[in-house]
Amino acid sequence: MELHTDAVSPGNKVVLIDDLIATGGTMMAGRRLLERLGAIVSEGAAIVDLPELGGSTRLREPGLSLFTLVDFEGG
Repeated sequence: MELHTDAVSPGNKVVLIDDLIATGGTMMAGRRLLERLGAIVSEGAAIVDLPELGGSTRLREPGLSLFTLVDFEGG
């Protein structure tokens, strides 16, 4: 994952949006990059969540508000 250093300024509020949350790795990496640049990640959103893989739980544990449209439970 890459991010230009001038993509955000310190103090900018950012919402992370992804198509799918599986393990949460992509969104966690994006959050870390943005926070290194001083941005404030206020929320996350995704179209699909695969809750059995634990990604949404990992993202919510440190306090990220997370919204998803569809949860697909395994079975």
